[in-house]
Amino acid sequence: MSEDFHLVRVAEKLSLKRVDAADSSAVAVDFSAPALNYRVASAVKQQGLSKAVGIKGSSRPSVLDATAGFGKDAYFLASQGCEVTMVERDPLVFALLNDGLMRGLASPQSAVGDACRRLTLLNRDFVELKSDTLSGLGSVDVVYLDPMFPESKKSARVKKDMFALQELLGAADDGDALWHHACAIACRRVVVKRSKSAPALGNRVPDIQYKGSSSRFDVYLTPKP
Repeated sequence: MSEDFHLVRVAEKLSLKRVDAADSSAVAVDFSAPALNYRVASAVKQQGLSKAVGIKGSSRPSVLDATAGFGKDAYFLASQGCEVTMVERDPLVFALLNDGLMRGLASPQSAVGDACRRLTLLNRDFVELKSDTLSGLGSVDVVYLDPMFPESKKSARVKKDMFALQELLGAADDGDALWHHACAIACRRVVVKRSKSAPALGNRVPDIQYKGSSSRFDVYLTPKP
């Protein structure tokens, strides 16, 4: 548990706040947020994440989001019809996700509730997930990785929620272990989200790339060594 952050209730939402900071700095998981649902509804077929996981026609692969964070990408995929398992090892972030998921399931917005019913949440360290835990999930078509990575000093400041997440969790130092475990689990592909200018995870050349304005998705077809 972090000594710098704690959980508080702000406007009926469990929220993450730096100790002694103002409530206005607190962040929460809110699957009913208009901005998030606007992203879901706009130009879905053109979004790199949809293409990267293999959404095409009526195909909706099952996805394991191994580094769930605040769950925005998992929710986006669930909104497109994918069954998504979110794995989050940090207890504070897990608590935020669980609170957001419970509120999402109770949302009067039918689209939000439907998407949240496609989400499963586990408080686990992905690299330590054993076969017996995974067997209860069924086969996993895609493992999605969005490891925290150091941002360039020239980069524009990230949004408030991501800034808080970076401060709480720090940069990932287990990318190689994540990648190898993902390749052992994914039946079809491993998708890694990176900033547009960041090197590939472990400098491995992806089989497919989908580039956006600020980020990209590196796709590795499995099985890989």
